[in-house]
Amino acid sequence: MSFDHDSTHFPLKGQHKNLDCRSCHGSLQFDQAENSCFTCHNDIHQLTVGNDCARCHNEISWVVENITQMHERTSFPLIGVHAIINCDACHQSETNLRFSPINPECISCHRSDFVTAKMPDHISQNFPEDCSLCHRQTGTGWNTGGIVHSFFPLEQGHQINDCTVCHKSPIFADTSPECINCHTAEFKNAKNPDHSAFPTQCNSCHTLAKGWMPASFANHDSQFPINSGKHKGEWSQCIECHTIYGNYSIFSCTDCHEHNNAGNLAKKHDEVGGYQFVSTACYSCHPKGN
Repeated sequence: MSFDHDSTHFPLKGQHKNLDCRSCHGSLQFDQAENSCFTCHNDIHQLTVGNDCARCHNEISWVVENITQMHERTSFPLIGVHAIINCDACHQSETNLRFSPINPECISCHRSDFVTAKMPDHISQNFPEDCSLCHRQTGTGWNTGGIVHSFFPLEQGHQINDCTVCHKSPIFADTSPECINCHTAEFKNAKNPDHSAFPTQCNSCHTLAKGWMPASFANHDSQFPINSGKHKGEWSQCIECHTIYGNYSIFSCTDCHEHNNAGNLAKKHDEVGGYQFVSTACYSCHPKGN
């Protein structure tokens, strides 16, 4: 005679299929058997993770293979470095089997890191103890891919991991965010074009792309409108107006206007005192190109 256990509220699966009935049913009153895991299994975790074994284990094996996924249901998901460290690194007990809830605040585990940090010195500079304000849990280290630098995004050409490249002293707050603060040498050495007449705000022409390219003087209209007004669409290369390659302080108006015919322009300027057919004179009277 056999009994179909699937007809009860406790179907036999995994290792339960191979058990002797008397392992669970101590008497012939079969309906009195408890179906809670802890009535048969000693809780080696001492109730530190609750009394429902099925939250972590299944009927096939006690081995837990998805600890990271299960931890996502807690107040501290395991991401970044935390996903690859041993459980007992955080849950410390004499048996390494008791997983009592611990403080999820970073400083509860990393106070020694906070105190010994010297570049920058977290104590003397009165840094907050909330590590997540500066460090990302998704990083592989305190510096590598883990710095929260949203006030000055570390991306593209600024995607660096060595803080000392920009922060020359342990006092990080004294570093200026102005481009020229770090890029004075590049600015002075630039020859194509020579930047001596250019503004020192690198971002007025350059993006954060590596190698300084592409570059465009989007603010050209503040000096002379070429993206608006009558000159919009009338040029394709800088060399058409800046006739000496690389020297943007030199420009030509007369190469284009009236097809180099000084006589035609002279007729239009009969009533203009001191009229001269030179580009600097054109600009002095027509600074907006009108």
